[in-house]
Amino acid sequence: MTDEKKINKLLDAFYSGNTIPEEEYLLSKFFNSEDIDEKWYIEKDIFNVLHDSSDIQLPEGFSERLENAIDKYMAETIPQKSRSKTIKILIKITSAAAVILIGTGLFFITDKPAKSYIAADTYTEPKEATMVAEQALILVSTKLNQGFYPLKKVKESVDKTNELLSENLKLN
Repeated sequence: MTDEKKINKLLDAFYSGNTIPEEEYLLSKFFNSEDIDEKWYIEKDIFNVLHDSSDIQLPEGFSERLENAIDKYMAETIPQKSRSKTIKILIKITSAAAVILIGTGLFFITDKPAKSYIAADTYTEPKEATMVAEQALILVSTKLNQGFYPLKKVKESVDKTNELLSENLKLN
């Protein structure tokens, strides 16, 4: 990696707050060297201001104003947090009650002995039974085909999309 790329990478990490002291030392050493290129002068000034904050004087009373602002913020947010905790607890309790009610209901519904149904012949003539079975199957087939008709349009659009994608992939 060239020095310029390395410095740019270190600067990005520094500005993001993701550098370790050794990396900051390398940047400091680079910017405080005698033979620095002119294109780095602005970055040098920014780095030195951000890196060495010992000469920055805070305004008088700044600490007290900051503490007051933090205290005010905490006073405003704490009641909201306790309300949200109460709501979360209520949600958990109602969820548990709902689960218990559903479980109890399912227990009583499934606890009943199942009735056994015996299939009985409804037609005495085999031809008549065959004819009714065919009519039932035709009805099922018709309804199934009606359900598949909208999917035909979807399939056509998917096929068209696949063709366009194939053409674009061939071009690239």
